[in-house]
Amino acid sequence: MKLGILNAFPPDESIIDWRDTPVDAYIRFLELVRPPFDYVGYDVARGQFPDSPDACDAYLITGSPKGVYESEAWISELAKFIREAYQAGIKLVGICFGHQILAQALGGHCEKSEKGWGLGLKSFQISRQKAWMTANSATCSLHFVHQDQVIHLPPEAELLGGNDFCPNLFFTISDGVLGIQGHPEFTKDMMQDILEARKDIFGQQVYETAMRSMESGTPDNQLLAQWVVNFLLRK
Repeated sequence: MKLGILNAFPPDESIIDWRDTPVDAYIRFLELVRPPFDYVGYDVARGQFPDSPDACDAYLITGSPKGVYESEAWISELAKFIREAYQAGIKLVGICFGHQILAQALGGHCEKSEKGWGLGLKSFQISRQKAWMTANSATCSLHFVHQDQVIHLPPEAELLGGNDFCPNLFFTISDGVLGIQGHPEFTKDMMQDILEARKDIFGQQVYETAMRSMESGTPDNQLLAQWVVNFLLRK
């Protein structure tokens, strides 16, 4: 499978030490389960898009410091590309911003939540199991860094999981679209980089709570990698 990774991190706005590039971080995440993929990266935040949706067999849309409701031309172009790929039956996976723009582009609604920041290691409940979800787990834990949330899912979406803070955290549309609000590509070190860099923005109490959360367990990154791979490979 040829997987296109649509990198939505503007290069001059990322505060994360990616240990190379954002695309490499997502490849490392997927390679936790050694899938039969060839990867192609596209810097969509710089206006670099595939020539057409069928340039790859499937796409993964990354996180971003941007909001899906912002006016940058590349965001509206990405939403258009998503609709074209969806209509063409090409599989789409979205992480954080990617999750949000999938929902927004396909008829849902995303906005900055009044609840504030979702930060640190957090668990969520799995409300519905799918055939590609190995390990029949009632809960999952992932790293989170977000203020924006999907408030309304697209009409055809099926909710798979969430928590009180972020109810629409994990969704699918038939066998073609998968959205995940958390960051299964983030390591503990990357999370600490983010929290330290934006400590003044988050505030001391929120910062300390998020840092403590990462000592309470480990994220289910490998499990999510297996789920994403299974979803993409499922006929």
